Amino acid sequence: MSPGKGPGRTRRTDDAGARDLFRIALLRGGRGLRLGLTTLAFMLHQLCEALVPILIGVVIDRALEPSDPAALLRWLAVLAVVFLTLSLSYQRAATAMVGVYSYAEHDLRQLTMTRLLDPYGLRRRPGPGEALSLVTSDTYRVAGVSWSVVEQAATITAILTASTALLLISVPLGVGVIVSTVLVLLLMRRLAMPLEARGLTEQGSAARAGEVATDMITGLRVLAGMNAQGEAAARYRTASDASRRGAVAASRAVLAYSALSLLLSGVFLAALATASGFLALDGQLTIGQLVTVLGLAQFLQGSLAHVGTFASNWAHKRASARRIGTFLAEPPLITPPLTSRGDAGEEGPAAGTGAGTGTATGTGTGTGTGTGSTTGTGTGTGTGSTTGTGTGTGTTDTTDTGAGLPPGAVPRPRTRPRTAPVVWCPPGHPTPVEVPPGALVGIVPRHPAHARSLSDRLAGRVPPVRGELLIDGADAVDLGPEAVRAHIAAPPHQGTLFSGTLRANLTPPGGTPDPVVVRAAMLDDVLEHIGGPDADIGEHGSRLSGGQRQRLLLARALHADAPVVVLDEPATAVDPVTERRIAEGLRELPGTTLLITTSRILLSTCDHVVDLTDAADDDPAAHDDGTPDDAREGALR
Repeated sequence: MSPGKGPGRTRRTDDAGARDLFRIALLRGGRGLRLGLTTLAFMLHQLCEALVPILIGVVIDRALEPSDPAALLRWLAVLAVVFLTLSLSYQRAATAMVGVYSYAEHDLRQLTMTRLLDPYGLRRRPGPGEALSLVTSDTYRVAGVSWSVVEQAATITAILTASTALLLISVPLGVGVIVSTVLVLLLMRRLAMPLEARGLTEQGSAARAGEVATDMITGLRVLAGMNAQGEAAARYRTASDASRRGAVAASRAVLAYSALSLLLSGVFLAALATASGFLALDGQLTIGQLVTVLGLAQFLQGSLAHVGTFASNWAHKRASARRIGTFLAEPPLITPPLTSRGDAGEEGPAAGTGAGTGTATGTGTGTGTGTGSTTGTGTGTGTGSTTGTGTGTGTTDTTDTGAGLPPGAVPRPRTRPRTAPVVWCPPGHPTPVEVPPGALVGIVPRHPAHARSLSDRLAGRVPPVRGELLIDGADAVDLGPEAVRAHIAAPPHQGTLFSGTLRANLTPPGGTPDPVVVRAAMLDDVLEHIGGPDADIGEHGSRLSGGQRQRLLLARALHADAPVVVLDEPATAVDPVTERRIAEGLRELPGTTLLITTSRILLSTCDHVVDLTDAADDDPAAHDDGTPDDAREGALR
């Protein structure tokens, strides 16, 4: 264990994170003022609740006993006003609290989801079940802190009001109530300490069970094909049983805690009633005061029982807050860049995006040239360092000179402006791979794991190495994953389809499928099969075959706004005839495409092919699958 990072320090860090989350739930977005007003309304409600037995005693002593009708009407009117205030204050406060709590839960879920979707990733990414538990049950519990604050403030108000009334009636009775409240609060707080640890265990086991269930349902077809349903069910039973034991243990602890709280409040009620009876027999209390004392004793029983649950209530919320705080404090997988592209005084790409030459003017001695595969001129302004840098923009035409392509390659027609050139140095490959704008470049991996690794590196899903990827001369490490993904779209090979329509899975909301892309991905027959783009594809695309799902994922990738698209084995689930048509469609599409594949059909349409089968395995993520060197040639499909 490293110095300064012991359990005590970790616990203090978790507590600090929990306090920050509580502040978000209580104060963010102007909730502090609304929560304060709502708390006052609930306190007014409890004040009126405590006044009811007091006024009943006053009515007995000042109206019924002396037989005074006028006094009876006056005090009944006062009692009616108290009941009206009691009812209205609760209705308005409860309505306001729904808004305070709901917005707090929404903010916490947004915060958790933002961290889950952080473009820099997470060093330890939670599984689906744990992520679902964090976003739902944990945020629900933490947001409930607003109810705890309001209810506990109202309970304390009720106890103080009743204690004041009892002090005015009889000092010993009032002192006894105050002392009993403090003792119950301290005792129950002490007994509640183990509840937080049990709450953490319960929520952790529930998250693991949810994760196992999610994995089993997601891979149900695979399990059926392997005839492994029994093993999957056994694993789920084990995880579910652990979750059950954790939930039962936590529930038993909470029930035992609540039972003890009720027992203590019952003992207090009996003692208070007995003491007030003796005082009444001794003539120290009137009939009205005795009724008031007994009414307040019954009222205080519920309040004292609630006081006993203060600690357990906070224990479960702290446990959830610590879980969320630990998740939010998880270090990023990719270190954010210290500077962003284009900052003054920093080295950056120079000149226009056209081929040929471009110039950049700026302070210092900065000049630069731009490279590409079209003719054009570029002018720009920028701030140069002593090494001569600048940032500029250029205009390009659509005349393809074939620059950057191998001799004899036929340029493809272009219908949109050029993008910045990309230079990629794959791990273990001695020669940089230049990806000119508008090119269709094939990449031959060693094996499937190597293909997945290459796609992950280009997508920024793993930490990049300085000098590995350059976009328009800028290093991906300095640009950061957001900027890289804005320029390069590299969806994973095993994509996910969502329940809903084909259109919703293909384009952003309000988008229209591009007919050129639809034809290139051979999605026409899929549209005919399901009844059009607005037809439902079923849960995770259950209405589609494996090949149809892969073609839909291919079309979705080609609809990306990024200038460069990376496709990782996009046609492994289709027949050779369909694969040939897809290859021809990709050939005709505009834009820049990197095709990571071992398919001879797809590679035959590429402008340029880079063979990485002999690259050194410097990337541990792309471990070799044991294919012998003399069998690599046969790996090409």
